[in-house]
Formats: sequence, structure tokens, C-alpha cells
Amino acid sequence: MRRRAVRVGAVLSFVWLACVVLHTVLSGRWWPMLLPDLAPPLLLVAVPVLLGVPAVLGVVGARRDPRRWAPVAAGVASLALGAGQSGLNVDAFGRGSAPVPAGALHVVAWNTQYWDQDEDPGAFYAYLHAFDADVYLLQEYLNWNDDTPVRLDDTARLHAEFPGYSIATDGELLTLSRLPITASRALDNTRWYASTPAGSDFPEFWRAKTLRTDIRAGDQVVSLYNAHIPVQLDTSSGVFTPAFLGKVRTQAERRSAAWAALTDDLAGNPAPRLVAGDFNTTPAMGELSRLDGILLRGQPTGGGLYPTSWDARGLGLWRLDYTYHDPAVHLARYRFRDSRGLSDHDAQELWISTTKGSTA
Repeated sequence: MRRRAVRVGAVLSFVWLACVVLHTVLSGRWWPMLLPDLAPPLLLVAVPVLLGVPAVLGVVGARRDPRRWAPVAAGVASLALGAGQSGLNVDAFGRGSAPVPAGALHVVAWNTQYWDQDEDPGAFYAYLHAFDADVYLLQEYLNWNDDTPVRLDDTARLHAEFPGYSIATDGELLTLSRLPITASRALDNTRWYASTPAGSDFPEFWRAKTLRTDIRAGDQVVSLYNAHIPVQLDTSSGVFTPAFLGKVRTQAERRSAAWAALTDDLAGNPAPRLVAGDFNTTPAMGELSRLDGILLRGQPTGGGLYPTSWDARGLGLWRLDYTYHDPAVHLARYRFRDSRGLSDHDAQELWISTTKGSTA
């Protein structure tokens, strides 16, 4: 029995190593990888650890045979390769929440899940008020009906609930700011992919997935990017249908266009920059490399070893929401906040301060 377990474990160790190598090479570069990328990133650590048990049993107490170490080496290699993609936040050990500097900007980024369509509006607005943030970067400012986005106008209530705040909105993206907004514009992705379905009466939803808002903080301007990268899957035609893979490819093209519009604007913006929102991307997915080469990826200062933001209403094994920032934008404190059943995403709450630098 032990010998069989050792053999099966050895085979699985090599198979898993091959899977991790292929994932590392292809994720973010080949659209079919969006399907295996749905798996919880924690598996990149958990699987090699579990497979290490039979691999070690094959070495302990056995006669000297270098080949018996091969499964152990395969497990170590897959663990080393996958750990950085697993979403583990090892920096969380021994690090508490730092004091928030005086004058720090309080920002909340949250995917509202169709605003208050299925929730009590009073509870929805009470949740937002509880933060008392300087800036809110909100996604899914819309309703949804039969797989169709529906335009929403809650402007009157927003002005009543948040007097003194400026509002910038386009499509499904809305930014509320207590600080002056100097400029605002949606980042048009149709240059890379004309993704508006024929006959749509809400073209803004498809045209732009990031809203850039420049705000004046003290004596400088900071660019805040409110981002919502499209989901990987479109199951409107079912999963086990001939059309399913075609829709996955379409979503991949929409995602790529949204990423391109965001990174193109970042490249030409000399102001201090911060990007926050729902990326629909796990730490294991190669798409994050598009931003990792431009900005710093914020790591929560609270939330434990494996911070997650989705599914807030179910099995929370994924992190899909992120904050990226310039070195000139100091992330003093950063955490996820329970959305109290109002959304399937937890909210991101952060405090930032800026280093004097170039202005927009």
C-alpha cells in the first residue's frame, strides 16, 4: 500500500510541476488559460505540500537511490515556482497597522454588485457613510436585468447623501471626492477592441472600464484610476454549449483591451498615480504583470497570511481586488472590509500620503 502511494505521489508530483510551469508561461498570454485560472491560487502551495508526503515517504528508510529524490525535487520546484503566485502575504507576519499620517487621504474602492438593486438603499448608503472616506472609487454603478446592463442615475440621492462631494461618472464607474476634481475622463478601450454589442442602449458600459479622476490634494494633483476589468466568463449561453468557448475568447479580448487602455494612459501620466478596483484577476494570473512593471502592488497591512476579497457571500478563497500605486504615493494603511452581505466583493480601504513630485 505504501509503495503504491509513493508511486502515485511521484507521478502526480511531476504532473503538477508540468502544470505549474505551463501556467507560469501561458497565463495572461493564451486566452484558454482563463479557465484553469479560475482555481483558487492557494492550490499552488497546498498541492505540492500534500504531494510532498508520499514523496518523503519514498525516501525515508529506503536504500540509497538518487532517483527516489526526484519527486521531492519536483515538489520543491513547483512550490518555489508557485508560491509567488499563490497570493500569500508573508509580509503580514510581524507587521501591524502603521499609524496613519496626519493629512492622509482616506480612499475606499468597492465593487457594489449592481449598486443597491437587490439591497435596502438605506443599508447601502449607511455602509458607504460608515467609512467617511475622502474619495470613493465605486464599480458597478448600474443595474442588471436578463444578462443586460441597465443604466442607472442616482445622482440626486448621491448629492443629498454626500453634500460637498464632487461626482465623476462614466458608464458603470463612479468616483466621489471630497477634494476638488480638476479633471476626469474614461479610458476608451475601443482603440484595441470594439466590444459594444449591436443594439446596446448602454454603450458606455462596454466602451470604458477605467475612470481616471485627477484630484487636488494640497498643492499637487494626484491621479486616481477607478478600474473594473471585465470578468473571465460569460455564461449567458450556458457552459456546456458550443458557444461557451467563443464567449470566453471574447471576454479575453475585452479584458486585454481594458488592460491596454489603462496601461497606455499610465505610461503618459507624470502625476502621482493610484489604481484601485476590481480586476477580476487572481494573484496567479499573468495579467497582473501588466501593472507590476509600472506600479507597486499594494499588500494589505491587515487580513492575515492569505488576504481575499471574493466571494464575500460564500467561499472566500480568491483575491480579485487590488490597489497599485507609485513610489511617490505612500500606502500608509490598507485592508479589506466586510461588505456586510451588500456585495460579493469586500471593500478596499486605504490611507495614502503623497511625496512632493511632478503634477498633472
